[in-house]
Amino acid sequence: MKLLLISLQSNASLVGLKYIAANVRAHGHDARILLLPGYLESTLHPAVEDFIRRYSPDLIGIGLMSIEFYPAKNITRLLKETFDIPVIWGGLHVILRPDECIRYADYVCSGEGENAVLSLLEHLRDRGRDVPPDIPNIWVRTGDDIIKKEALPETDLDRLPVIEYLPDYFYGFHRGKIYNFARNPKLFRSYALYGGTCHMMITTRGCPFYCGYCANAYTMTVFGRKIRKRSVENCMEELRLVKKDPYVLYINFEDDWFFSHDREWMRKFCEEYKRHIGLPFMVRVFPGVLDREKLFMLRDAGLSLAIMGVQTGSDRVNFEIYNRKVRFSSVRKAAALLSESRVAPYYEMIVDNPYETEEDQMESINSMAGLKRPYTISLAHLTFFPGTLLTERALKDNIIDPEAYLTRYMVKINRTYFNKLLYMTPYIPRILINFLNKPEAERNAVHTGLTNTLFFIVKRTVEPAVFFFVLTRGLKYNLNWTVRTLLGNWKSALAKLLFNFLGRGDMEFDRRLELARKEMPELFQ
Repeated sequence: MKLLLISLQSNASLVGLKYIAANVRAHGHDARILLLPGYLESTLHPAVEDFIRRYSPDLIGIGLMSIEFYPAKNITRLLKETFDIPVIWGGLHVILRPDECIRYADYVCSGEGENAVLSLLEHLRDRGRDVPPDIPNIWVRTGDDIIKKEALPETDLDRLPVIEYLPDYFYGFHRGKIYNFARNPKLFRSYALYGGTCHMMITTRGCPFYCGYCANAYTMTVFGRKIRKRSVENCMEELRLVKKDPYVLYINFEDDWFFSHDREWMRKFCEEYKRHIGLPFMVRVFPGVLDREKLFMLRDAGLSLAIMGVQTGSDRVNFEIYNRKVRFSSVRKAAALLSESRVAPYYEMIVDNPYETEEDQMESINSMAGLKRPYTISLAHLTFFPGTLLTERALKDNIIDPEAYLTRYMVKINRTYFNKLLYMTPYIPRILINFLNKPEAERNAVHTGLTNTLFFIVKRTVEPAVFFFVLTRGLKYNLNWTVRTLLGNWKSALAKLLFNFLGRGDMEFDRRLELARKEMPELFQ
């Protein structure tokens, strides 16, 4: 049996689809992955049609985040007009809105897909399309009826096959042609995050927190609160395989809750990592539970960069709006630990929150300005995902467009006065921040003009320089690794300088989306 997995996202970092493909192949079937970034053309390109016809898959899977909903509708329509092949949708958006997604696909996967998709593929082989499957996580549309099955999580992550950095069955659509990425690694790197210099990896699944804005708060109803973990041996198997590729410079652990591993796991992991891998790596940390002993063990093993979600510097917003029970005092303590460890700190903030007051925004800027430098900062537009506490509140208050999350990237922030000032807090003198951090009623042309000028300068000179310094320090002043990292990332960095906070692929998708609204209005109904 053959499975074709299609991704519509703008980059080639596809952890979820890699897992599904690897599991299908480990059980004796064939699988390919095809990257079709934001496909919104009104017809199926001949190269895409020919690729699918030649491969002749028995099942086509489409993975989507919410931003890829309309491209998924579009490509599914084109596939069904051209082929008689069943289509299944999966991914975070499907987990959030399975009832909506099943209207457009033959099947949807309402949970994790590794074994569900494998079971569906074998069901199609053994019993055919006319017999509805009875498989956990799989919903099926039969005429006007929808058969829904309970969503069950993968309980033993070690039973899943490890994934590769660049598998030989990974293809991409580029300038009217289909390319095998493994045979064209330079092209792959142009689509991969961070210039393809890192391998994206997870060692755990799940998050125990119920933050009001986060899609994880909804997926918790599917997967539960328990953190599921891989063994050190299983992680090392993947890392040894990945290290064989000479272009991989570092490992990006994408776990929401990497620090949930106990000290024994951490100690064993760090020993094995130093002995067999030795690449710099990055992790995500949560303030309030950042453990000093674990942090310094990881630092010794090669931890170079830590991403910490701060979200806001206002305790009122965190507690009353975000349902995130973390005081900023915990952020200060965690930031001090990161500074002491000399890991490169990267702090994430949420902006464009309609429930924030000017006082909240000013407090957030003051709080962030008080953290020990150097550090870098990232801003994200508050996205109202369906099913979250904050979305339900905002819908009740009638202050949001309930469909906005389908068309707007989180990194596409509003260019407001406070957003610009917040972004500059790590880079300009605190006395200047205090001068500029004023409510609208107290500002004048000097405040606005100076903020706009500084933002332009900081975004293009100071911020890259600070990032270079913290990265170099995070890499323990290893000039060779610093230069190699910068050379691998320079195109991605340049794109973000030129296109504000979006990458080039995201900007191109934004333009195509607006054009599609005019040319194919029925797609958006």
